[in-house]
Amino acid sequence: MNEITTDVTMPSDLQLNLVNEAATAELAQRLAQQVRAGDVIFLQGELGAGKTTFTRHFARALGIEGRIKSPTYTLVESYTLNAGTHDATTLHHFDLYRLGDPREWYSAGFDEYLNDRTIALIEWPSQAAGALPAPTFSLTFEHADDLTDVDVESFDGVRRVRVAGTVNRLSSLG
Repeated sequence: MNEITTDVTMPSDLQLNLVNEAATAELAQRLAQQVRAGDVIFLQGELGAGKTTFTRHFARALGIEGRIKSPTYTLVESYTLNAGTHDATTLHHFDLYRLGDPREWYSAGFDEYLNDRTIALIEWPSQAAGALPAPTFSLTFEHADDLTDVDVESFDGVRRVRVAGTVNRLSSLG
């Protein structure tokens, strides 16, 4: 990756600098090539840190066409996947920002969305702490420069992302 710089801090932890949106798209493409049915991916970071931008590129990399909506108010958007190396039939994109209590994860029936035929991206997993399964990958986004007031729908400034996961599945990301 010529637009992403890597610093391996632990065998199962990568630090990446995403210098522009193209680098975010490249990371999303690489992760999309690694995911399998049943995977759960946590997306963490402050508002405007790049979670939704990453999700849109990830969904496109999995072959999703049409509008990719943020589930800010609906809490989940689901997309049918075409056959691929991932063997999944559905991508679920959760945004749990508005969840008030981890028990709401169960009362909404979201636990039933996760199975061996789906891939789940979960923004704001801390809102359902204790109710969620352990993630296959966890991406934590942050601003790598002094920008603190950015438009959440645009990509302004360098982002730093920490990717945690199993060693053998992280190796092709960095």
